[in-house]
Amino acid sequence: MYIIIFGPPLAGKGTQSKRIIKDFGLTHLSTGDVLRAEKSQKTELGIKASEYSSKGLLAPDDLVAEIVEKFYHNNKSNKGILFDGYPRNIDQAKHLMNVIEGDGGKIDKVIFLKVPKEELLKRAIKRAEDENRNDDRDSEIVITRINEFGNSTVPAINFMRDSGIETIEIDGNKSIDDIYESIKSELK
Repeated sequence: MYIIIFGPPLAGKGTQSKRIIKDFGLTHLSTGDVLRAEKSQKTELGIKASEYSSKGLLAPDDLVAEIVEKFYHNNKSNKGILFDGYPRNIDQAKHLMNVIEGDGGKIDKVIFLKVPKEELLKRAIKRAEDENRNDDRDSEIVITRINEFGNSTVPAINFMRDSGIETIEIDGNKSIDDIYESIKSELK
């Protein structure tokens, strides 16, 4: 089973991902986690990624695609993979679809957690206080991240939906448990 979870920053993807991987036995692919692991292992890919992150830049699509592809091939024999943080744009969506379909598989579902911008901003303030996250303290930075999701990732979601991948929109403005019950009922 190959599932992608999407949502704007602060939508609760990480929280819901933990529950999904526990209950469904999926391997979790968080591109951020994989990039950090590649860097700490000083792999060729990790060294390349470090060159960008040391300058405060995002790793380019081709590098992230290579890392995701390597992860996929190393973990495809498990029960499946939950992709979290990838794809972020249409080119990455096409790449992921080609990798999985080229291997005889398919993306089973796309989960899209939808949360109003006002709620995301409230969550940013709370997370900044609770977890001492400086990246959530500045509302302008949070809004930029939310807008980036809308400008780049939402078109990727629409592209996959238009390509025939079942896409489920979940109201991410409910309680954590209610959100998960909605997700769980869709995955069974």
